[in-house]
Amino acid sequence: MSVAQSAKPSSSDITVTLKRLVALLEEDEADEYGILQPSQSAFKLAMRLVVDAYEAMGDRFPKASASTDEEGSIRLTWSKPSPEREVRLVCPATSEQQAYLYHELGDNYAVETDVTASVLAQWLEWLNQA
Repeated sequence: MSVAQSAKPSSSDITVTLKRLVALLEEDEADEYGILQPSQSAFKLAMRLVVDAYEAMGDRFPKASASTDEEGSIRLTWSKPSPEREVRLVCPATSEQQAYLYHELGDNYAVETDVTASVLAQWLEWLNQA
């Protein structure tokens, strides 16, 4: 049995997230609404933050959905249904723009502009407490 075959099922959440990020690179470059592929800057930042947060969290890292906006920014969204909680990481299309984390619990929400892998990991741990 190889190492890949013996991996814990819970470690698949990081695999799903990384595959969703990479799949964004395989989109058409653009459509009538704007850019579909992420910028290299957004992709590199998202990958670095996700991998580093996973290293801090291990198997507690939850899977995220991934999308781009019309400028090539990446949005990763983690959510839990009950109680309704959400964490969103937005990695901008250019390095001149600032990444941010949005978190929401019911009607309460806030934005964090000091985005690091450890801050991301803290908010994902908060999400896991649901």
